[in-house]
Amino acid sequence: MRAGALLASFVGVVLLAWLAIIDPAAAADGWRAAFLLLSAVPVGAVVLLLIARVVGADWEAALQPLLGPLPWLGFLLIPVVAGQALFHWPAGHLHIWLSPLAFAIRAAFALLFWTWTARALACRPSVPAGPLLLAHGLVVSVMGYDWLLGVMPGQPNSAAPMILAVMQIGGAAAFACAAGLGTPAQRRDLAYLIVASGLGLAYLLYIDFAIVWFGNLPAHVGWYVQRGIMPAALLPGLALALGLLGPILLVGIGRSEPARRQAGLLALLGLGLTIVWVAAGPTGWLGLLAAFAGVLAIGGLARGAVA
Repeated sequence: MRAGALLASFVGVVLLAWLAIIDPAAAADGWRAAFLLLSAVPVGAVVLLLIARVVGADWEAALQPLLGPLPWLGFLLIPVVAGQALFHWPAGHLHIWLSPLAFAIRAAFALLFWTWTARALACRPSVPAGPLLLAHGLVVSVMGYDWLLGVMPGQPNSAAPMILAVMQIGGAAAFACAAGLGTPAQRRDLAYLIVASGLGLAYLLYIDFAIVWFGNLPAHVGWYVQRGIMPAALLPGLALALGLLGPILLVGIGRSEPARRQAGLLALLGLGLTIVWVAAGPTGWLGLLAAFAGVLAIGGLARGAVA
């Protein structure tokens, strides 16, 4: 098992290196998509544990194992910062705000905040969950614009922070269900959260499109024009079918442990397709392949370390 995981990681690294030679921009955007997907799980676990403290839910056993990767996210972020500097550093009024130094400082602060909060949740029986949730809202508001809209600086989308927050919650709930973590009762709660997150994400993405389309805002359509070219045009439909309709049917009709695991897997796949569409869609097949290579490289390495 360990040898297979390390082999998968090696294949992912080699594939990423090859893509970086062929199309550095596509490789950078694909890595950003992989980072967004992989970081969503531990950060979402932090948020759900804070919510559990506020509402009195018991999700500790299902979510605590997901906090481990948080201290390592900083290393995965370094290529994201480099890609932002090389391919998406804008001129004009955003030049200073999205400079590599400012971009890296904001991201480092966010990761430090989430890591400290995770440690507090693990070590302290009582934490000020309400104020920390408010602080998370402020942090994710900045990161939503940096990490999601950084690929197209200046694109207006006031829903970006909420989109990132929902991605994180959905990613943590889906991974916990897919991995069979916690008790059946905990996984049942998280399965319902998978469906709620999928509905929320679909609504947030569609309403922005509807505002641009029906508002006749030609200055804002570039985002969707770029993502309307193959293969990016396929991703939203696939994400909707796999990441939303699939879990709704499995959780609503199946209501069994295998159904919840399958719902978690489908939700993770749908979330990955959505993130690729946002972060790497315009780069075409190479960006999609780079995102897959990044997940393979990091996931294989993590699996090999745990095995």
